[in-house]
Amino acid sequence: MELVIAMEQGIPEAGGIKREAIANMWKPETRRYVFHPNRLVQDVRTGIQLPNLNSALDGNIEPLIGANISMRQDLGFPN
Repeated sequence: MELVIAMEQGIPEAGGIKREAIANMWKPETRRYVFHPNRLVQDVRTGIQLPNLNSALDGNIEPLIGANISMRQDLGFPN
């Protein structure tokens, strides 16, 4: 991981990596895939829950996408 960050920052060795670059690299959690006991998908940002985990894993994520778009529009973000 350090080598990748060093390469992105154009630094020849990992010792010169800026600490804030590592902290900002990790994005906040977007979704939780719960396998036990309820088998569901929870979207952390929008609060929507899909009760059919297998369907979401098979690619049926339109409800999650729609909720995310609606939330962004409500917050005034461009499409």
